[in-house]
Amino acid sequence: MYDSVAILIGNGAATYDRYGNETIAETETEVYVQPRGVYQAEFYNAAQLGLKPSVTLHLTNREDYAGQKRLRFENVEYNVIRVDWTAQRDGLNLICEERVNNG
Repeated sequence: MYDSVAILIGNGAATYDRYGNETIAETETEVYVQPRGVYQAEFYNAAQLGLKPSVTLHLTNREDYAGQKRLRFENVEYNVIRVDWTAQRDGLNLICEERVNNG
């Protein structure tokens, strides 16, 4: 069932203030997902690269994903560390790790 909602966070258009400082607005897109666990092989392969996958989210429609590198799911922000396009014919899996604030 796809009754869970994730918010994909991407970069929007750049704007400039009167001093020429660039600001990039974030865009948020709600998508329906099915949460899945992280497979053992996925976890160990990512750990070799210093990554810690904590959740896999399955999207049924590939067109919902536009390359966003961050998302929010159940009030937690995640980085997308890998996209599995071979999950199913029309869907994809986003393998994510929880974001850690540095400071």
